[in-house]
Amino acid sequence: MKNFLDELLEEVEQKEDQQTEVFIDLLLLRIKSLQDEIADNFSNADKEIEIIKNWALSKNTVLQERINLIEKQLEQFARSSDKKTIDLPNGILKIRKSPDKAEVVDLELFLKKATSDLITVIPEQIKPNLKGIKNFIKMTTKVPEGVKVIEGKDEFSYLIKTEDTNAGEKEAGAGVEQTGELRAVV
Repeated sequence: MKNFLDELLEEVEQKEDQQTEVFIDLLLLRIKSLQDEIADNFSNADKEIEIIKNWALSKNTVLQERINLIEKQLEQFARSSDKKTIDLPNGILKIRKSPDKAEVVDLELFLKKATSDLITVIPEQIKPNLKGIKNFIKMTTKVPEGVKVIEGKDEFSYLIKTEDTNAGEKEAGAGVEQTGELRAVV
């Protein structure tokens, strides 16, 4: 038989166990709340990053338009000059002619009269040898039937010199080239 104190102690232990479970459940709820807050922080950071990227893009678009305008002015100056290369303290302006290109516009017509040096034969495949065609045109000044010559254009490029630049050390390529020494734009 249980006495009053035993019953009271048992009742207190039950309430204590219930309070412990409630406390543990509250800790789990707190972890969930903190995890939600972390996720919300990342979400807000992503939104801010997107806002900053859009801001930078709009600012840089305006700057790139200014660069394009200045590049056109530089090209006009270089083309109006009788020089192919203009070496200035802060950069070099160049006008170079790109090579002529040969384009086969009618393959059947071309293949009817093409010689072996104008085509490349790969087993089960025959295709025009564009380099051979260009050499043939240069040697004979005749354009094979079915071929169209696309004349090379004068291309404008410039190099921006930096403190480490040695003039003539790098050549400009197509597009924008950024190295430790030169920035080339074509």
